[in-house]
Amino acid sequence: MFGNPYLKSILWLVSFGGIGYGLMLLTEPNAEKIERIKASARGHPNQTDDEKKKALFMKRLQEAANTSAPIYRTPTGDKRD
Repeated sequence: MFGNPYLKSILWLVSFGGIGYGLMLLTEPNAEKIERIKASARGHPNQTDDEKKKALFMKRLQEAANTSAPIYRTPTGDKRD
């Protein structure tokens, strides 16, 4: 029965798929943790310069992910070559 390579492949596929799905459900954050993450991402009034740079970079990266235009083609305002 287990000599058939197709049966073995399907068995391994189902096994690893089930393990992956179980781990996904196990590591899923609850609603309270998601709200806490969102609140910390909004920023604190007493951030250091490094934290402000990181927040600005993450904001720029998120904007780039939401648009179809490449990030290097978007106008940046006062930057000159």
